[in-house]
Amino acid sequence: MQVQDNMGSIIFMITYIVIIWIILIKLFVKNLRVNPFKERTGFWKWTFLAYFLLGFGDLFHLGFRIYIYFAGFGPDEPFTNITIGSGYIISGLTMTYFYVAIFHSWSLIYGEKYSRPHKIKLYKIILYLAFILRIFLMFLPYNHWFEGNATVDFGFDFRIITALPIYIIGIISMFLLLKDSKAEMRNPTGIDINLNKSNYKATIWFLVSYVTYSFTILFVANYPLTGMFMIPKTIAYIVAFFYHYKNMLNT
Repeated sequence: MQVQDNMGSIIFMITYIVIIWIILIKLFVKNLRVNPFKERTGFWKWTFLAYFLLGFGDLFHLGFRIYIYFAGFGPDEPFTNITIGSGYIISGLTMTYFYVAIFHSWSLIYGEKYSRPHKIKLYKIILYLAFILRIFLMFLPYNHWFEGNATVDFGFDFRIITALPIYIIGIISMFLLLKDSKAEMRNPTGIDINLNKSNYKATIWFLVSYVTYSFTILFVANYPLTGMFMIPKTIAYIVAFFYHYKNMLNT
């Protein structure tokens, strides 16, 4: 059985989607009229791509749930299982590449100052191998995306294994961004102060999102109510987006 939403969760999802897409569309229109995308810095483009992927994936994942609620489909109907399961897969993949894009942004802002070319190359290889592994794991039948409830085929929820690559990618990206933004605050090297602060603050909220996400991934099979932790996870991404929008994307 798939998750069954109520009016409160639906209002939250609609609000979130409206907020993130208003900002994304505003940025898109502004950069068509004022600052063409081709003139933007590489790290701006990668950061914009990251949040576009965030909004794109959730447009399917949450959009499907909103449609199902208002269309009146039940949690056990085939259409519900197929659409919500597909939403999980789409958002799972876009969310994974979100952190790959954040890594690319880090490499263009801090890479030359705080790392070495061979290390950056090694990080990139690890991240893309983890992303490929994530794709492979996402499509294994043991996830039971189209059945709703997490299952324990191997004595545990297989989705925990499927989530491991996103932890590898996210931890590497967040660690590098947090470490180097803190170092830049202590000993400035010429990176824009506001840009650096926005990276530091956004990364703090990325960490919050991972902590709350972890409660759901680790415990939802046995304690379905832990799925509620996805609400603060979503809020954390909105706050992170606010800092990047204010000091980087909207400049």
